[in-house]
Amino acid sequence: MRLAGAVVLGISLVGGTAQAAEVTGTGTLVMKDKYHTQTEWGSGLSLPRAGKITRVMDGTYGFAIRNAKGEEVANFLDPQQAVGLKLAAGNYVLDPYVCTRHRHHHVEVTAEY
Repeated sequence: MRLAGAVVLGISLVGGTAQAAEVTGTGTLVMKDKYHTQTEWGSGLSLPRAGKITRVMDGTYGFAIRNAKGEEVANFLDPQQAVGLKLAAGNYVLDPYVCTRHRHHHVEVTAEY
């Protein structure tokens, strides 16, 4: 009987180990050449602790990552190259690049911390 209690206790301790959390940020840019305007929106990427990028969706033409001061932290012509990038804790803006033909683009980035 005592052995069974010890096994249950051991399992509950193992199950209580800390796991990494994920956060996803987005960035969208639409250029309207006819009116010389552009529209940007997105949720940005907010890391409460240092983390790394684990997934990038869309972003066919690449994108830049900017910190809260507006400084470029990294840029990628091939969006998948961002996977594995380590980022310090903080808030980031995702700026997708657009091509001359398709004047709008969206990027979605997931980071683990």
